[in-house]
Amino acid sequence: MKTKMQFVKLLYILILLSVCIPVAAKTLTGNGRVTGKITDKTTGLPIAGVTITIPDLKVGTSTDNNGIYVLKQLPKGKYMIQVSMIGYASVTTVVDLGNTYSVDFKLSASNYELSDVVVTALVNTTTRKGATIPITVVTNKMLLEGVANTAIDLVASQPGVNETTEGSGTTKPQINGLGFDRVLTLMDGVPQEDFQWGDDHGILIDPYAVHDAEIIRGPASLQYGASAEAGVISFKSAPLPQNGTILGSVLTEYHTNNGYLGTSLNLAGNHNGFVWGLQASGEEAHSYSNPKDGYVWGTAWNQVNARLVLGINRTWGYSRLTLSALHRRIELPDGNRDSTGRFIFDFPQNGKIYPTRSDFLSYDATIASDKILGEYQAWWQNSINAGKGRIGLDVGFTRSVHHDIDTGSVGSGNLLVNDIPYSFKYQVAGDSSGLKLTTGINGIYEFQNNGAAPPPPYVPDYEIPDYTNFEIGGYAILEKKFKNLTLSGGLRFDRTDFVGDPMSLNDAGNIVPPGTPGSMVQFTGFNNTYTGPSGSVGASYQLPDNNYVKLNFSKSYRAPAINELTSNGLNIGSNLVEVGNLHLKAEQGYQVDLAYGYDSNDVSVEADGFYNHISNFIFADRTDSLSGGFPIYQYLSTNTAIITGVSGFLNIHPAAAKWLEIDNGFTYIYSHIPNATDSTQHLPYIPAPHLNSEVKIRLNDGKNSVLRGIFLKFGLQHDWAQNNVYSAFYTELPSAQYTIFNAGLGTSIVNPKTGKTICAVYVNCTNLTNVAYADHLNLAQYFLAYNGNPVTVTRQNQGIYNMGRNISFKLIFPFGTAVSKDTSEDKVSN
Repeated sequence: MKTKMQFVKLLYILILLSVCIPVAAKTLTGNGRVTGKITDKTTGLPIAGVTITIPDLKVGTSTDNNGIYVLKQLPKGKYMIQVSMIGYASVTTVVDLGNTYSVDFKLSASNYELSDVVVTALVNTTTRKGATIPITVVTNKMLLEGVANTAIDLVASQPGVNETTEGSGTTKPQINGLGFDRVLTLMDGVPQEDFQWGDDHGILIDPYAVHDAEIIRGPASLQYGASAEAGVISFKSAPLPQNGTILGSVLTEYHTNNGYLGTSLNLAGNHNGFVWGLQASGEEAHSYSNPKDGYVWGTAWNQVNARLVLGINRTWGYSRLTLSALHRRIELPDGNRDSTGRFIFDFPQNGKIYPTRSDFLSYDATIASDKILGEYQAWWQNSINAGKGRIGLDVGFTRSVHHDIDTGSVGSGNLLVNDIPYSFKYQVAGDSSGLKLTTGINGIYEFQNNGAAPPPPYVPDYEIPDYTNFEIGGYAILEKKFKNLTLSGGLRFDRTDFVGDPMSLNDAGNIVPPGTPGSMVQFTGFNNTYTGPSGSVGASYQLPDNNYVKLNFSKSYRAPAINELTSNGLNIGSNLVEVGNLHLKAEQGYQVDLAYGYDSNDVSVEADGFYNHISNFIFADRTDSLSGGFPIYQYLSTNTAIITGVSGFLNIHPAAAKWLEIDNGFTYIYSHIPNATDSTQHLPYIPAPHLNSEVKIRLNDGKNSVLRGIFLKFGLQHDWAQNNVYSAFYTELPSAQYTIFNAGLGTSIVNPKTGKTICAVYVNCTNLTNVAYADHLNLAQYFLAYNGNPVTVTRQNQGIYNMGRNISFKLIFPFGTAVSKDTSEDKVSN
């Protein structure tokens, strides 16, 4: 009760500040704006269709046929502006919207667009090369040209990033070999607390709501808290349009393998600084197939999502309110087969034992055991100018719903988690000193309740108790910029309070008052408090001749998650029984990151190495016991984990051959548990070393051509064998190496008279040669049962394999009003 009252007081103060500060700031005068002309550096000709964005303000526009752009009704202050265009190197610069009226840009032709891109996921807005820790940027163009079933699919091929899967619709991210509660996933700054600890459903973010993404590879708990021990994946929606503009698009997509059907509508506008955006989408898929298993029973899913943004841009800053609702229903593969290896139903369906072809091709995700998942969010973001500084104040509410369905619509497990995330930040920069100070507090208040038990004959399943969790952390970060050197360092302190309610069950598995005669204790009440510091100090240095280096030392901290503390039962969908441990200690990590990069007109390369030492490392250790035929896992924190690795990229984009781009990404990670036995000396589920390589050819646009921006691409993904596994009791199996080939093409159909895009077309083929393979992080390879009786998988080829050949078709139809021309005379060239 005391913790809850403390949070209520804190929330009241934050809301009061959010109301009072904008009122006080309205005394500021002026009308922030920036305009200018963008031309080709070689020819001097204007470039139409260039994208200009101010990431901190989440607004953008594009140039007209004369290369002119304009952004107005903007808050006063200094902001970083980014200019990008396919076929040209990106450019960034800082503009003072109170003093600078016009900024012209001259772009250099290049196929490599990541040469200088803005990064906002760090506490200070900077560029990729200027950041003191390894950062990966995934642009909108990269997302559009790729293929994905989920939001995590959008970024999983990046160096240092992987994903665990349980079917095409269930994916969770991994950074530098760590995942689940150690990776923080954000959508426009909202922490995704939707049962991050579970591997049996994916992150509840609609991939069509994502415009681009940034990935912090390494401990980021300094600015985000304990949940970012391994890093952060920050998804962002599209910037809102220029004043006086309404823009939109309709997208439709189809995949041949699992019949994926996706449709999305995006619409956004800006009227005198009142901004709004609407996104609505729906996706559905039937069972996927591969050469080994045929169609994989229990992998159908469907999803709908709606998202509304309302806000204002004023000279004092901006305020945005985002409302979203997502509903997903997803089947769970359990690998149940007959003695011949043919998939069978868990229970007879309408007198049938085996799924028919029509069952496999059905989009109805309720036939097999499945989950109903919901994510509902309200997120209020505010940025307010305060003298030479800026105040950020965010507060929200999210509700995550989780139902485990035995059959039909009956939930055996029913979880309802409510979260109130909050953040207060103050940032001030010296005009001439190069110093920038950022300080603040953030955290979350979470309360979870188990839903009502299902009626007989269904047996309820209670994995975790009813509980409350209050997290709060304060931090201060100081950054100093010299001509070629950036120094950054800071400290943070976190406190986490868990309060869990006791729970007792009768013989039927229903909840009864504690102490009821004949009842069984499912959960004991507890009150655990964890505190810990974290810190970071780093530098990036721009060396001569386009070289740069980065060095960062960090100390991380993570409190145990609720499932690690309290789990006591079958994890439906993961086919295992988990037992928590209330005596777990908080993890304490120390990591060093060293990166070298080179960026020229022809080649861009970066290599990032890291060493991570974590004490009290928490993981689920498989025991030699079974419960109902399912293996029992016990959470422990008695180990020290050492994780090392290197990731990087090599991009070849010859200036003399602007039509060619060769992109390569590599990841290698090694884990070690000191003083362990041969079968337990490696952490489980460390990704296999892998290489992604792609050759892209862009054709020149013909004069007055209807088809513009035509490209062809050919690529491969090679994963080496992973033999460094936690093999005790068959917890993990070695995985075989594999190589899959991919190909794709794309173009835009334009009106040759106006130059406006009528339709963008993207076609991709993944796993071109239809290879049968199981990725090392494919958890479905451990799912096997014969006639309903669970079986331990002892060879990789016994389990479920990944998707076979898939061809995807994506069409995007943009529409909207033209930007009104509004320029000024004072010029500043870049």
